[in-house]
Amino acid sequence: MSSTLRIQTPRAFVPLLKPSRYKGAHGGRGSGKSHYFAEALIERCLIYPGTRWACIREIQKSLEQSVKRLLEDKIEALGVGHQFNIKQFEIETPGGGLIIFQGMQNHTADSIKSLEGFDGAWVEEAQTLSQRSLDLLRPTIRKADSELWFSWNPSLASDPIDVLLRGAHPPTDSVVIQANYRDNPWLPGVLKDELEYDQRRDPDKFAHIWLGEYQRNSESRVFRN
Repeated sequence: MSSTLRIQTPRAFVPLLKPSRYKGAHGGRGSGKSHYFAEALIERCLIYPGTRWACIREIQKSLEQSVKRLLEDKIEALGVGHQFNIKQFEIETPGGGLIIFQGMQNHTADSIKSLEGFDGAWVEEAQTLSQRSLDLLRPTIRKADSELWFSWNPSLASDPIDVLLRGAHPPTDSVVIQANYRDNPWLPGVLKDELEYDQRRDPDKFAHIWLGEYQRNSESRVFRN
């Protein structure tokens, strides 16, 4: 007896459904970027048994800093827990696949080779990714049809991920979307209250945190608040 998994995709994220080498979603808090990629990863593991995927951050001192808990919540919410084996440090996926969680700062040119056979990587908080880490990761994930996903709240236009995916010469096989709280049909009421407070109190902070605009380094604004 077969079953159908239904995942609702907000309109802003529909372009990311197309297979692409690079997929990026940038914007402010409350947009649902992480939730989209988490559900997309679970779906991929179900459709392609044996999938191996790395969930990456620049710095990850503990699993509490990873997206592991979010993935666990999605597995439960989607009712597919019987097909996954959640272990202490990793998640075993259907068909002998695997999801691991690592910090790029801990990798060297030699250790990164352990990811060469992986089907893809999802970099969360990609605005913190260093140029060194980006240069290590890109050629390592080299399997045919592999993908690199990036989700981030922009900080500076000079950050490596912004230069790569939002600069003058992005990779040809890339899809990058902007998403903000307005694009999230499931925005919690508590976040709506928070963003409206910031909008009234500090427009610069509101623009950066909730609209995903680049940070304005104004000392006067920092001291004022």
